[in-house]
Amino acid sequence: MATTIAETVVAVWIAQFSECLQRKDAQGTTSLFLPDSWLRDFLVFQWDMRTLHGHEKISSYLSANLHKSSLFDFRVASDRYFKPSSGVIPGTVTAGFTFSTPIASGRGHLELAHDKSGEWKACIVFLMLDSLNGYEELEAEGDIYHRRLPTWTEVRAMKWKVAEQQPEVLIIGAGQSGLQVAARFQQMQISTLVVERNDRVGDTWRRRYPTLMLHTPKEHHTLLYQPFPANWPVWTPGDKLADWLEQYAISQDLLVWTRSTIVPPPSYNRETRRWTVSIDKAGQRITIHPKHIVVATGTLGEPYIPTLEGQDLFKGQVLHSAMFSGGSNFAGKRCVVVGTGNSAADIALDLSTQGAQSVTMIQRSSTCVQPGNIVADQLHKAYPSDVPVEVSDFRSFATPLRRRLEILAGGRKHAETWGQEQDFIERLQKAGMQIDLGPDDAGIFSLVGTRFGGYWMDVGCADQIISGKIQVKSGVQVQKFSDSSLTFDDGSTLETDAVVFATGYRTMEENLKNLLGDDIISQTKSLPRGMIDEEGEILAGYRPTGYPGLWFAPGGFANSRLQSKHLGIQIKALEIGYMTM
Repeated sequence: MATTIAETVVAVWIAQFSECLQRKDAQGTTSLFLPDSWLRDFLVFQWDMRTLHGHEKISSYLSANLHKSSLFDFRVASDRYFKPSSGVIPGTVTAGFTFSTPIASGRGHLELAHDKSGEWKACIVFLMLDSLNGYEELEAEGDIYHRRLPTWTEVRAMKWKVAEQQPEVLIIGAGQSGLQVAARFQQMQISTLVVERNDRVGDTWRRRYPTLMLHTPKEHHTLLYQPFPANWPVWTPGDKLADWLEQYAISQDLLVWTRSTIVPPPSYNRETRRWTVSIDKAGQRITIHPKHIVVATGTLGEPYIPTLEGQDLFKGQVLHSAMFSGGSNFAGKRCVVVGTGNSAADIALDLSTQGAQSVTMIQRSSTCVQPGNIVADQLHKAYPSDVPVEVSDFRSFATPLRRRLEILAGGRKHAETWGQEQDFIERLQKAGMQIDLGPDDAGIFSLVGTRFGGYWMDVGCADQIISGKIQVKSGVQVQKFSDSSLTFDDGSTLETDAVVFATGYRTMEENLKNLLGDDIISQTKSLPRGMIDEEGEILAGYRPTGYPGLWFAPGGFANSRLQSKHLGIQIKALEIGYMTM
């Protein structure tokens, strides 16, 4: 579609949208959407993150909220990334835009298509607050004469002293989510202290199995404000990421206490609206009183190993995948890997290539497996190397999760690569594996987006299975141990010298109860394994948890990169009085 036509189409629709919003006309606004359309709202109509699907839900949502909102000064983007243009889906038009409210500036993105009568209607509209007026993020300092006295070092020391004594926010966990939230808060002038239980920042990655590499390209997992160097590997090794996180905390001037844990569970005073938190900092007990706690300990709890009959009799090694130190330590041994997720596949491959006498994977139920090159191609399309990551993040979040899964499910079997993938699946099935296509046939991304696990992006293990170098025992569970073997629930046995349980982790809810106590967690929104609500939003992530002053920062790199902004806006809005808990 010619650019001028796309510009005209978008300009007309935006003008109608703006007019309906200013009239507080919920029905008129809804009529601008297709019946099967989506409205995603991050903090614009409510202090929450919502996704509404279909006329009925969109109309109901707007009817309840338009009267207390005011959106104006809509402007269609003209930059190269968001100016009106043809969409990825044939017959659609997409564009970015900005708008204002009495207290904030906002950004949006839309996708338009023809309805049955030929009129342009919205398929998807994404609206989000970008910054509160007067509380915008700091930019890079540019005045050469600024802050010579006091010196930069003195200024940082003064800021850290305040944060150590009376931080506005305490972040628990110095992984990628905790550090990116802290970096965002620093630019929003929110005093923040990060505590990390490990000896060094990055140990969460550093202590995992040595062959670990991230299964997303570097553009997808780059960190906020600080892209990787141009010569950074496309697929980041876990140990390299660990070191990068450590230096990220330094280069972003983040205040991080390592070897620090919360003891005992903290308490919240609803009158002062502050927490009382005792911290064991390398053996020293310190008490602080932050206004907010952000839990950024990840979506997983402690490693889970089932307790089985006879385990104490087994003369070999039994360990969880989190403790796996490398395949070379098991050369010449008969090894069993319990599980068929990403970690299990990586570990089985490492064992096989490092000279294990035999490797057998135990598969309880079917697994969603896709070739790594096909998944990588999809990720590169979503996060191209020549597009700034903040642009790709915004584009990604502009499409609701459940809509993305619909698109994946609808297009997967029509893709040029489907023949290759189908052959891959059939060969694995012949080798004894149970394979599925993921929920709604959408592939591993349906599990990445809803469960943050339970899938396998193949980078070589499948070839070893197909060739017979790695065996798969499917449809069974380990029932008990003997001194040198495993017995399964079908009555079969298997001699083994080492068993690696790649059986996942306990739920985040269990982890949080240990961290914060049953009383506090019982008053928050439920945190099931999947973590996604019926609208497709993270249940309590970067939004009110139901308990005052308590926030969760789960999800992947993109979640904390973008949604740290929305978390900071809510904390500022509470301080100013725009928002109440």
